[in-house]
Amino acid sequence: MHPKPTYISIPAGSTKGAFEDAWHTTVQALPDWYIVDEFFQNNNNIPWIEDVHAQGRVYWLKAGELSKTLAEVENILTWLTQNNANRQQSVAVIGGGTVLDAGLFAASIYQRGMQKWSLPTTLLAAVDAGIGGKNGVNFMGFKNYIGTITQPDFVVSDFRVLDSLEAVDVLNGWMEMAKHALIADPALWDSMKQFGTIPPTKTVHILIHEAAAIKKRIVEADEYESGLRKTLNFGHTVGHALESAAASRSENLPHGIAVGLGMMVSLHWSADQAADPGIQRELVDAAHCIKRWLTRAVPAYVQIAVNAADLDALWAFMEMDKKNDTNGVQEVRLTDIGQAEWNQLLSRSAFGTSWSSAHGGV
Repeated sequence: MHPKPTYISIPAGSTKGAFEDAWHTTVQALPDWYIVDEFFQNNNNIPWIEDVHAQGRVYWLKAGELSKTLAEVENILTWLTQNNANRQQSVAVIGGGTVLDAGLFAASIYQRGMQKWSLPTTLLAAVDAGIGGKNGVNFMGFKNYIGTITQPDFVVSDFRVLDSLEAVDVLNGWMEMAKHALIADPALWDSMKQFGTIPPTKTVHILIHEAAAIKKRIVEADEYESGLRKTLNFGHTVGHALESAAASRSENLPHGIAVGLGMMVSLHWSADQAADPGIQRELVDAAHCIKRWLTRAVPAYVQIAVNAADLDALWAFMEMDKKNDTNGVQEVRLTDIGQAEWNQLLSRSAFGTSWSSAHGGV
C-alpha cells in the first residue's frame, strides 16, 4: 500500500480564508497549480483564489458529470503542458465530487503523476469522493469507466465551506453518509435516522466527521478494493444505472438522489434474504427513512426518476457495471444495520421485485 495521505482538518473557529490554514500546518510548499470548480470564480467563498488566478495558476473546471470526460481531462493536461508544469510540482484540486474526479485523474496521469492536494468543497466530497484515491471519468455512457486509484498526498477538510451549500448538495452528501452508516456503523445510523428532514450541515459537524472517518478506515484496510472496500458500493449499482439512464435522456440526476433510490432497492433486497424478522423490519425501516428524506427534500426529482425508470434499460446498464464479474451483476447486501457482504449475485427477477417493493408506491 502506498503511504496514506496526510489529513488536515481546519478548525471551525479559524479566522483565515477557507482552507488557508492548511498551508501553515505542513512543511510542504504551497501548491504550484490549482484546478478549481468555476463556481468559485464568481463568489468570495475562497477569497485567496483570486490571487493565484491573477498569477495564471488556476484552471477553472465546471462541476457536473458533463466535465467527467476524456476530452475535458485532455484540456487540463494541455493547460499543464502549455504552462510547463512538471511532476516535481504539486496541484490542488478544489471542488465537489465531479471536479475532484476529473482533476485528480489528470494530476495522477500527467507525467505519470504530480503531488496532489484534495480540497473537497461539498458534503459528498468531504465524506466520500475526496477520500480514498479513486478518480476518473465516464466513458461511452458508463459511470467511472476510466480512472485510477491513486491516493492524494494531502486531504484538507474545512467544514465551513459546507455551510453555504444548496439543499440538493447537502442531500447528495447526506446520502453517502447514510451509506457509510448502514454498512459499517449502527450508532451513526441511529443518530442520523432521528432527523425527519435533512439537517443543516453546521448542526451535524460531528456526524460528518464520523462518516468521513468510516471511509478513511475502510480505505486504509483495503486500498485497491479487493474486499472490504467493495461495501462502499452499497446502493451504487442501481444508482449508477439510474444516472446513466438519465444521461441517455439528456437529463441530470444528482448522484446522491440516485444512490438514495438505489439504497432503497438494496435494502429491500437485503430484507428479503434476512431470516430474522427483526432484522427484516430494521432494513425496511431504513429504506422508508431514506424515502422520507428524499421525498421531503426533492419530490420532483424522485418522481421523475422513478416514473422514467425502464427496468430492462436499467438492468442493461447494471450488467455493464465495472464491479461485476463473469458470474453476473454483483451487489452489496446488508445482513444487519452496520454489517455488509460484498460480491453478492443479484438476479434480474430479484432486482425487479426489490424495485417494486422500494418504489412501487412512490
